[in-house]
Amino acid sequence: MTDKLSVSLVTPTYNERQNVFLLAEEIFGLLADCDDIDLELIIVDDNSPDGTGEAADALKERFPVRVVHRAGKLGLGSAVMEGWKQSDRPYLGVIDADLSHDPAILAGLVRGLREHDLTMGSRFGETSEVEKWALHRKMISVVGVGLARLVTGAEDPLSGYFFLRREVIEGDFSLTSSGYKILLEILVKGRYTSHTSTPFVFRNRQFSDSKLNWREHVLFLKQILLFGGRRLLGRRPGS
Repeated sequence: MTDKLSVSLVTPTYNERQNVFLLAEEIFGLLADCDDIDLELIIVDDNSPDGTGEAADALKERFPVRVVHRAGKLGLGSAVMEGWKQSDRPYLGVIDADLSHDPAILAGLVRGLREHDLTMGSRFGETSEVEKWALHRKMISVVGVGLARLVTGAEDPLSGYFFLRREVIEGDFSLTSSGYKILLEILVKGRYTSHTSTPFVFRNRQFSDSKLNWREHVLFLKQILLFGGRRLLGRRPGS
């Protein structure tokens, strides 16, 4: 019998009250028949004024959910790392709470960790689809992904939907990015030998607004310059 994959999936939240129940219901509904996957959902809430934290606490009665309450908006990167610190499981993941990341591929991403160190949902695969993608957002993403590919070699290195083995971020690894492109930093600084990408439908968010702003784009450009410099100095991704 195949050993179970024990996974902690982190979702950072800020004003996602209407989404957290739908997310948990969809994830655990799809995993109900997956006897080889033991997954807990860790919700890290940054003191959402809409009551997301309280709504997340209520989920614990129905689902294997843990909730981390933080004092305020401290950044997505730090929320992910805080969630992972709460876990002692060997496999870790990240998913957005706004329902844009389709859980239909979640089991496949988790199972991919049997053979790979990193598995990523990709918006740019042959069968990928992005619903209602505004032209300006698409252009920004295409340019950003193109730059990040030069540094990492991954198909969608700016994806916010991914899983990894804990060893990838163990040791002296530290995540310096507080922004939305934490996978890029993990691909550059983490310890891994192989990764794989899975196409998925990037769905239109339901009951929340995008958290991206000009500061996040400036932060991304700084990351590209920094990580590009690392590569020029001979430090390859995964080394």
